[in-house]
Amino acid sequence: MNIALLVLRLVPGLLFMGHGLQKLVSPKIAPKFLAANGPRGTGGFFDQMGMRPGVLLAVFAGLGELVGGFSIAAGLLTPIGTAVLAAVMTVAILKVHLSKGIWNSAGGFEFPLLMLTAAYVVSAIGPGSLSIDSWAGIGNWSGIHWAAQDAVRAGAAVGIGAAAGLLSLGANALGRFVGRERSRLSPVH
Repeated sequence: MNIALLVLRLVPGLLFMGHGLQKLVSPKIAPKFLAANGPRGTGGFFDQMGMRPGVLLAVFAGLGELVGGFSIAAGLLTPIGTAVLAAVMTVAILKVHLSKGIWNSAGGFEFPLLMLTAAYVVSAIGPGSLSIDSWAGIGNWSGIHWAAQDAVRAGAAVGIGAAAGLLSLGANALGRFVGRERSRLSPVH
């Protein structure tokens, strides 16, 4: 069972890390297999979607995927990694993939949802004995094992992350609205 948990952590965790590196590493220095766009390329895509400032948000998304992916892959504080990944995947699903339907072949939300589900399952089951949490003896690092079952705590992590993702979308929309109103009300020079 612990080998299965290790594989369940490593595959999505490393894939999340790769997606984060695609956003963070310049294509000029990245190995070809990474297919990196870097902060500027990803930021340009974010700007086109109305998510501004695109480069800064690309760096945040990349760091979220890199840190959250490492957390899942290493089995280190996995509920925190799950919450971070839930925030990034919520934004990705709602801003990029939802309008394209379910299936990945059409650019739909199938893949990000599957990845988020894998992070949830790791948090719900626990990272197993082949994890940093286990080796460091911090399996109950939050001190809340008495309060709720593992699946409930993992669901809370996803919920917190999803809420953070929704808040970031709301803040971005509010910023665009305020910017439009400011330019509409400011005198022309």
